[in-house]
Amino acid sequence: MKNAFAATVLAAMFAPPLFAQQIETTPRPAPAGAPQSALEIGIGAGYSQGFGNIGPGSPSLTDLTHGGGELTLNVGWRVDPHWLVGVYGSGGLYTTGNAASNADSIWSVTAGAQANYHFLPTAQWDPWVGLGAGWRGSFISKPGGSDTRHGLDLARLQVGVDYRVSPEFSISPYVGATLTTFLTQELAQDQTFSNVRDPNVNVFVLGGIMGRFDVLGSSRTYVASN
Repeated sequence: MKNAFAATVLAAMFAPPLFAQQIETTPRPAPAGAPQSALEIGIGAGYSQGFGNIGPGSPSLTDLTHGGGELTLNVGWRVDPHWLVGVYGSGGLYTTGNAASNADSIWSVTAGAQANYHFLPTAQWDPWVGLGAGWRGSFISKPGGSDTRHGLDLARLQVGVDYRVSPEFSISPYVGATLTTFLTQELAQDQTFSNVRDPNVNVFVLGGIMGRFDVLGSSRTYVASN
């Protein structure tokens, strides 16, 4: 009986270190992080609203339009888990403001290039920031014709956070703002385009949710922790 009791005590003394050593040497499962590189396609839906005056003698964006829905499409290459470079496009349908109450529809379309930086690409929650620039068009359809304006998105800043559902898919709420200036216009009563006189810089705010799909990529390699 004494020998059995002594054996039990010795087992209890040495078992925890052996068990701890086994746990330490067992590889931990890799987090559902971003791929090492991939073609990334993002499809989003949200809200957009413009603020500011187009130029002297022109109505303000809030006079022409109120907020509306916007669809976005991003296509880029995940250079590494942190960086993405690519192109974007969006189309928004706005409700009419007081200065365009007779309009049938008001559209805004954008296209440009952008880069995103991901702060925690190996984590399930991954904050990111994006900066881009490109072209913007505004189209106000009226019974007697259309007001068309073209300009530049001088800077398009977005911030968001990816929730990584799997290595190939994430969901990302985002908010952002764009500095825009309209340079040329053809109003319904005009026969050709003309320059906007002394164009101002306007602001478009936006926000929504996006799904990101990573395809044609290589998986990230993880090193097991000892």
